[in-house]
Amino acid sequence: MYIFSRTYIKEKWAHVGFQRYFKNTGWMFTSRILCMIISFITTAFVARKLGPGNYGQLNYAISFIGIFSMLATLGIDGVLYRDLIKNPDKKNEYLGTALSIKLFAGFITAILVSISAIFFAQDDVSKILILILSVTFIFNSFQIINLEFQALAKSKYPSIISFLVTLILNILKILIIINGKGVIYLAFILLLESMLYAIFYWFVYEKKIEGKILEWRFDKLIAKNILLDSWPLIFTSAFVLIYSRIDQILIKNMLDAHSVGIYGSAVSISEVWNFIPVIIVTVFFPAIIYAKKTSEKIYYTRLKNISILLFTLSVIVAIITTIFAPLMIKIIYGDAFFGAIEILKIYVWSNIGMFFGILATNYLIAENRKKTLAFITFIPMMINVILNLIFIPKYGIVGSAYATLISYSMVPILLILLKEPRKIFATYE
Repeated sequence: MYIFSRTYIKEKWAHVGFQRYFKNTGWMFTSRILCMIISFITTAFVARKLGPGNYGQLNYAISFIGIFSMLATLGIDGVLYRDLIKNPDKKNEYLGTALSIKLFAGFITAILVSISAIFFAQDDVSKILILILSVTFIFNSFQIINLEFQALAKSKYPSIISFLVTLILNILKILIIINGKGVIYLAFILLLESMLYAIFYWFVYEKKIEGKILEWRFDKLIAKNILLDSWPLIFTSAFVLIYSRIDQILIKNMLDAHSVGIYGSAVSISEVWNFIPVIIVTVFFPAIIYAKKTSEKIYYTRLKNISILLFTLSVIVAIITTIFAPLMIKIIYGDAFFGAIEILKIYVWSNIGMFFGILATNYLIAENRKKTLAFITFIPMMINVILNLIFIPKYGIVGSAYATLISYSMVPILLILLKEPRKIFATYE
């Protein structure tokens, strides 16, 4: 496995460009891990104090608006990032156009979410939470500034912003809980989070990039090109969001908020491992793509090696979590969440499919196989929805966990069935 060998690492470390890239990604990953740790500890504290019922209400509202988030983003981030790298001299036009599109989409999405909450949310607390959180779609539009930092390989600044916002918001969450306030106050904190990101990104952009947001301009032709390039990714994002969020929405509607709280606590522990494939793919995928220019054999060998690595790590994570699930739930959430133990033991095995899904997304985008990407996300989504509708009435939240496990497992299965991805698992001398 040459890309993981000492010789390969020494060769790359000696390269000036690699050191610059390593420092850039180092800021990003350090910030992400610190934010994850802070958020996880705070989430456990909040969940303990709120109890399964109130914690479930908040999780339901977050999942509800999550379903609609693809309408606010329109899948343009990847396209915008590419265009900012290719056309740095036109950044004002690209950023101004993207911001205009996102502000409009965010405003419309907020209205649609609010109307949907009035008709579909079953209780007043859920409706209020969703109405508050829907406003985040508008302020989240300013997150496109982060793409400019990434395009300039200056992840240091958004990484610091992310850490500061996470620290501030989680301190506020703890203070709210200590003072006996409820989920409505926590929803306002989540709204404040999107506002702080918008303010900090704006401030740092003008100070460190020496750009002026007021100089950004909307370009009709650029808007057309961005939307034409991104529309297939809208469906892909929608499929992923639905099959990753629909379980908690259906549990709330078919059972109750208490069940969502129990289920959501298991999901939080399982998803804490998601940083592993993100880091591995982000670090090694550029080298994998570069190999395609020189040798198809090396390209597919590297893909196979990283696939084996991700599979191995996901299985190790699943085994460790399954063994220590009772201890994890007791220490992190307490006895009130005892019912989450069985859910965690099942749900954590879906990480195998999730790990592969992150690699598959990067691989298929690199291969410009957007239709294939849409296919391998649409099938799991449909399976997840159908199985949840069948399993929840019969088996409760345990049935939902099995539905998620089965649907996520479809990702590697579909990849093996498709002709092109099978080359990854071919044997090379």
